[in-house]
Amino acid sequence: MRLGLAGVLAILLLSAPARAWVVSEDPIEGDSFTVGGSVRQYELLLYGGPLSSALSPPGANPTAISLLALRPLVEWKSSSGLKLVAHYQLDSTLSSTPLEALGGSLALGHAAPTWLPLQWSPVTHDTYQLRHRVDWAYARYTGSSVSITLGRQPISLGRGQIFTPEDVLAPFSPLQLDTTYKPGADAARLDLALGSSLSLLVLGAAARDGNSAALARLELQLERARVAVFGGDVRTDALAGLDLFVDLGHGTDLHGEATSSWVTSNARRPWGRRAFARAELGTTTELSSTLHVTAEAYFNGAGARHARDYLVELAGPRVALGESYTAGRLYAGLASDWQAHPLLHVDLAVLTNLEDGSSMLAPTLRYAVSDNASLVAGGFVGLGKASRGADGFTPRSEFGSYPGLCHVDAKLWF
Repeated sequence: MRLGLAGVLAILLLSAPARAWVVSEDPIEGDSFTVGGSVRQYELLLYGGPLSSALSPPGANPTAISLLALRPLVEWKSSSGLKLVAHYQLDSTLSSTPLEALGGSLALGHAAPTWLPLQWSPVTHDTYQLRHRVDWAYARYTGSSVSITLGRQPISLGRGQIFTPEDVLAPFSPLQLDTTYKPGADAARLDLALGSSLSLLVLGAAARDGNSAALARLELQLERARVAVFGGDVRTDALAGLDLFVDLGHGTDLHGEATSSWVTSNARRPWGRRAFARAELGTTTELSSTLHVTAEAYFNGAGARHARDYLVELAGPRVALGESYTAGRLYAGLASDWQAHPLLHVDLAVLTNLEDGSSMLAPTLRYAVSDNASLVAGGFVGLGKASRGADGFTPRSEFGSYPGLCHVDAKLWF
């Protein structure tokens, strides 16, 4: 991993006080043309769990991974309300274990299902992969009461901070290392203000292999609350639900969302269920000026009822597409952010499977090297009953079956 460590040092040494280069700007007219980007380096070490089983590749425990993500961007904005955005991403992944056995990128997560062939891998090897992707490429027009966005764009739905049942197109995993950029989906989006307190979102996302989606969402904003209802078709599932956000004052909120899915495709029916529900309820509070905490409870109606079936669920189409990340049904989550120093944040995330009693602890240190560079160190520690059986792959708990992970990340924006 010498190349990866050299990349980390280079990112820190090249840090500068600016995050993007504004090529031209007219503050009076509101026009601007910006060129910038980011470089993110991840050094990961995985150990134990399934990596130590009899079916793992020789030498898999421990496994070292080095990932470099280069993301140049160009953005242009005019006073007429038109904005053009293009983000390109190049990922280089080097692993001591065959990448196919690891099941994808642990740092960047899943890409959103797309229609246009704007991604390719010129180099693919058992332990090395080079990937190109046009991640964002969209045009947006914003008027007094309407916004129209066309092209490959990031899409986020729902209120959840840890668990996101409404965000079905490309959600972030609760255990994902990097959430800087949401993967882009090929979509057309209309945001329309129907009045001072009522807004409408209409969204259509095109993808291959039956993974397209069409959704509509109506939101009512009250004095201290926002309530929304939505519905549509997602990957041939009929989806409906509601979400809410309530400002309780004193830096505290109450948020929640619930969805109900009716499944038409036999291949996508979890455990033969034609219909299932997902729901999240939580709160974020400011305990002090330097400490923020989010707590959420989550019900996943698509999950497996028994620990012995977790592997079947994790190998299913919903997890493969990044629509779902959990294998069980009942969860609790806690995420805290403590600013121990103006330059240092100490984070802790805890996820608990309430049915099998397993938990995942994720402590993280984030240090701001400069205005545009940061250094991150952390890990994942699974607590719970380990897998058993002659092959070591029969789970007795969800998080107790996962490997441990340590990581060091360096991030530079330019």
